[in-house]
Amino acid sequence: MLYISLVSGHDHGYIDLADAAAWPTNIAERVMTGELFVLRRCMQRLDLFDDLRAASLDGIRQVLGPEVSARVDAEGLDQIHRFASLEQIAKITDAVYRTTATQAARWVSKIVPDLLGVTEPYYFERRPNVRFVIPYDLMMQEADALAGVIKKHGHGKVTPHPPHRDSWVDCPTNLINIWIAVGPIPEGNGITIFPDAFGRTLASTPSGGLARDEHPGTPLNFDLAAGDVILFHGNHLHSSVLNRTESTRHVVSFRVVTEKPRYAGKHYHHYVHSSLAGGPLDLVAEWPANFAWGWVETRLIWIAERLGLTRRPGGRTNGAGRRPPSAPLPPVAVSRLSPGTIQPVSDDVCAARLADAKVVAFGRRCPHEGADLSFGHVRDGEVVCPWHDVRFDARSGKSACQMLQPLRLFDVQVEDDVVRVRTD
Repeated sequence: MLYISLVSGHDHGYIDLADAAAWPTNIAERVMTGELFVLRRCMQRLDLFDDLRAASLDGIRQVLGPEVSARVDAEGLDQIHRFASLEQIAKITDAVYRTTATQAARWVSKIVPDLLGVTEPYYFERRPNVRFVIPYDLMMQEADALAGVIKKHGHGKVTPHPPHRDSWVDCPTNLINIWIAVGPIPEGNGITIFPDAFGRTLASTPSGGLARDEHPGTPLNFDLAAGDVILFHGNHLHSSVLNRTESTRHVVSFRVVTEKPRYAGKHYHHYVHSSLAGGPLDLVAEWPANFAWGWVETRLIWIAERLGLTRRPGGRTNGAGRRPPSAPLPPVAVSRLSPGTIQPVSDDVCAARLADAKVVAFGRRCPHEGADLSFGHVRDGEVVCPWHDVRFDARSGKSACQMLQPLRLFDVQVEDDVVRVRTD
């Protein structure tokens, strides 16, 4: 086992197990305590990778036909954006959902005992989660189609998720995420996990994202090959990387609970009992998980919403915007501004010190969705957003995503060890 840190200067890491390494017999227990595992070629070792890939290609065949499906098979699933529009990819996602749902019980019956070492009855979400996240610039070129996809499917299917815990979007509080790379996923197009936040009390928005004034902590990003798996607790704070690569992130993930699911919010996800799912009693496989007041209460809330007796929660509140006025911040001293760190200068401006000792100042809100950049860091001369790993050149303000507005930069003067910023 090897502990790896991807953030210079921090000792937070994950356990990276090579394809020949033995899996710990207590891996499920360790995940539930907050440990992170990356398992190389895990799906190949379980002899399930070809099935997963075939299910994805079958979804492509249903939407685009056998000829295009064969071309994608040859070029790679991470190149699907070369053959399909955003609307077609949304339809492919739905088709793969349907295909994987018919196979989920069989797949999970091998994953849970062989990987997690759990043989007692367990629960799992009936439909695995399917994601196709295309390059950001291509996605924004189809803005009208994107708005329609979000309206129909919500965020997260083909668009990046904000930092969240699964329990904030009404999943069980005691689940294990089995996050599978069906295609190769480079670091600039994957998932971010914030291990510092595990076990901390954090505020969320009504729509299930991290409250924008909460510090998510040190991020971990991953470079995965097809068939690699990340195992993590659902209450780890995690988000999507804004896709700055030339490949599509294709992921299928399973949510598994080794005991009865527990809910902190609404109870509407479909979790089935392992001994009932996929067999003659499949129609009642959800009953054991739903035998709880939370399930009844959620249905009553839905009925009240449809009858107009109560209002649904407000929309996403973690977008760009101004903070309410606050007390003036103390001056930033250059001598205390360590290379690679960011400090707020005001409610609207941050300052950072680069490796060559140059001090730069820039807008405090990320141009993407308004994350507080004072919670980010500077790496290799780039300002890194804490939410979606968006990276801006600290000298030009530009990012690899051409469709994204550049970071606003300001003139800086250093007088008597104090950073002074001209914002006019």
